[in-house]
Amino acid sequence: MDPIKIGWLGSALDGPGGGYDRIHRMAFDEAIENGVLSRGVEFVIHPENGLPQGSAKNAIDGFKYLVDEGCIGVAGAYSSDNAMVVGPFANELQVPLISWCGTERYSGEYCFRLGNGDCGGDATLVVGWLKKNGYDRVAVLSEVSPNGEEYFRYFRQECRRRGVSIAAVETVSQAPPDLGANLSNLRRAEADALVYMGYGVIAANGLLRDALDKLGWDPPRIMGTSFMFYLMGFDKFEGWVGIDQLCPQNPLAESFHRRYVERYREDPPMWPNAIPVLAYDTARVLVEGLHRAPVLTGWGLKAGLEQIRFMPSSTGGPQTHIAGGPHDHQLFKGDWLLYGRVENGELRFEGLFEPWE
Repeated sequence: MDPIKIGWLGSALDGPGGGYDRIHRMAFDEAIENGVLSRGVEFVIHPENGLPQGSAKNAIDGFKYLVDEGCIGVAGAYSSDNAMVVGPFANELQVPLISWCGTERYSGEYCFRLGNGDCGGDATLVVGWLKKNGYDRVAVLSEVSPNGEEYFRYFRQECRRRGVSIAAVETVSQAPPDLGANLSNLRRAEADALVYMGYGVIAANGLLRDALDKLGWDPPRIMGTSFMFYLMGFDKFEGWVGIDQLCPQNPLAESFHRRYVERYREDPPMWPNAIPVLAYDTARVLVEGLHRAPVLTGWGLKAGLEQIRFMPSSTGGPQTHIAGGPHDHQLFKGDWLLYGRVENGELRFEGLFEPWE
């Protein structure tokens, strides 16, 4: 039989034979070995070269290429800016797209989300951490980016709800010309804590840590899921708390790690971190959608994805599960977002969300 073609669209991941490709293949190999899939699968990989360094056109063309190659499902357009521009084409071409984006501006019949964060959820959890620790007056570094604007809108709402005062706000681009000056202005507000709301490039490239070090400013500080750019080096996130998705209390995360090492004789990329388990769950979701698909087409896979219920998740806390529905394409359920901290160059677990009423 001809293999089922599945597309991968994203410059964030490596190519054929790389660590993430191995993670994806492990999920599909396990499904075939366990009889969940009875047909071979062929991966088609496109690097995307989308926003912000590339272009929206590159991301759109990449998706169309994968569809033209015969892929009946695609995972990718992982960032919010690319998901927003590719999503309409998934709906038009009737091929499901599974994205990791956090924006609410990605939606449609063929748009599914396994979020590597959530703009509204991140902001709410940030405020929860501030309240838990008694930080009632905060300074905010707010970034002009697709996610940054959405983060701040939810953050301001939640601060009003929970009685947190925003003492000062500095609005910056993704490449601020003088970040030190912006942070100096925030420090003068003498707030209890610093909050960063943005995509995360200024943290990933070390600019944020350098600016804080030069100021000699070491406030309690927290950011959203831009925190998971710790993939670029834990040292760049020293002292930060952030929204994470790797939980030592989730037995499936450790089971994934053990089986990966047994299969490939090495750790997953940059282990320990959340992205390998998220990549694994993404592949598993495609497997489960194919298993449930009434016919092996784009619309058939869509129907299969919408029939997933209470699928155990390696990502997030121990109560995280995955489920879909005809009008419910946000697939993670439960405690899928949590808190992490980088301390002394290591990733540490900071805790799960705690109800406050």
